[in-house]
Amino acid sequence: MDHVNLCGSTLLDRRRFLGATLAVSATLGCSRTKAATLEFEVDTLSIRVLDDSATFGPFLPDLTLPGLKVIQARVDAGRPVMSPRALTGEFGLSLLTESRRAGVTVTVLIDFGYSPETVRNNLALLSINPQSIDAAVLSHGHLDHYGGFPGFFGDASRRRMPLYVGGEEAFCERLAMIGDPPPLMGTLDRAALRRAGFDVRLAAAPAVIMGQALTTGIIPLKSFERAAIPTQMRPGKGCDKAGLAPAKRDLGLLPDDGEHELATFYILKNLGLVVIASCSHRGVINSIRQAQAISGINKVHAVVGGFHLVRPRTEVEARQTVAELAAIDPRYILPMHCTGEVFIEEAMRVMPDKIIRSYVGTEFLFAA
Repeated sequence: MDHVNLCGSTLLDRRRFLGATLAVSATLGCSRTKAATLEFEVDTLSIRVLDDSATFGPFLPDLTLPGLKVIQARVDAGRPVMSPRALTGEFGLSLLTESRRAGVTVTVLIDFGYSPETVRNNLALLSINPQSIDAAVLSHGHLDHYGGFPGFFGDASRRRMPLYVGGEEAFCERLAMIGDPPPLMGTLDRAALRRAGFDVRLAAAPAVIMGQALTTGIIPLKSFERAAIPTQMRPGKGCDKAGLAPAKRDLGLLPDDGEHELATFYILKNLGLVVIASCSHRGVINSIRQAQAISGINKVHAVVGGFHLVRPRTEVEARQTVAELAAIDPRYILPMHCTGEVFIEEAMRVMPDKIIRSYVGTEFLFAA
C-alpha cells in the first residue's frame, strides 16, 4: 500500500496515487493550504442513507436544488412500497458514499448501523452490492454505529477491505449512563471484523482514503462544545490498554470522552466541503473546524449526520449550535440520527432554506 506525507516535501505522483488498487492513505499531521488539498477534490459526491430512524422518503418528491439533488428511494415500483417488504429504520446510522474524480469512482461505507437484519433488508431493497465497497470508516465505538457490520459481509472469502478507526478506544467495552444497573453496550469484536474481511487501521491522525475521502483524526475541543457522551468506558475490556492514553490505562471505569471519534469529509469541486459528522460527540462545530483546518478551505457546502444535541447536551446548547452553524453558513444542513428535535425546530426557524430532512434510502447527490 502507498502512503503519502502531505506535511513533508514530496507528494506522490498523482497518476500512481489514484491508481493504487486497494486504498491510498495519507497522514495529514498539519493544517494544509488549499492548493495542497485540492489534490483530493472530487467532481461529484453521492451519499445514500442505509440505516437511520426515519422511513418516510418513498412518499416524498425528489428535489433539484443548487448543488444538490435529493433522490428518494423507490422500492419495487410495481407493488405497494410498504408491502410486503419495506425499508426499515432504527436508532443507528450507516451511510454509503460514492465520489468521482477524473473518471475514478470510490465507494466508502461510513458506519454500519445498529443491526445486521436491518442492514441486510435495506441493502437488498436498494439493490446495493456490498462487494462494490472500496473502504470503510467507523466514526466511533458505539453499538448503534458498529452493530450492523455482519449484515454487510458474513464470511472471510472476500478481499480484505480497509476499515479506518480513530483509535484503540473504539474496541473498549461501554456502559450506558442510565439505569441502575446501567445497560451494557458491549464491545466491538476485532476478531469478528477480521473474519468479515475488514483490515482494521487505527488512524488517530487525519487521513486520505482512496485519494478522495478524508478523515479528521482526533477532533480538538476548540469551540464552546464539550465532549458530551452518555456512556462510560472500561479500559482493557475488549481493547488493548497499551493502545490507550497513559492516564486512562489503569482505570476500571471512566466517563467516555470520545477522543477516538472521527468525522469524514470531502472537498467538492467549485462548492466547498461536505462534512459528515456521524454522531458529533466531540461537537459538530469542532468537526467542521477541524475539516477546515486540515483542508485550508473555509467554504462549507453541506453538513451531514447526527449532531447529538440531546442529553447530556441541553436545549441551550442545541440553540447555540444553530447560531454557530448559521455563522459558518453552509449551503445545506442534513440532520440525522441523534440530532434531536430542539436543534431541528430552531434551525428550521433560523435558516429554513438550508435544512434538508433525511430518510432511509434517500440519496443526496452533490455536484456543481
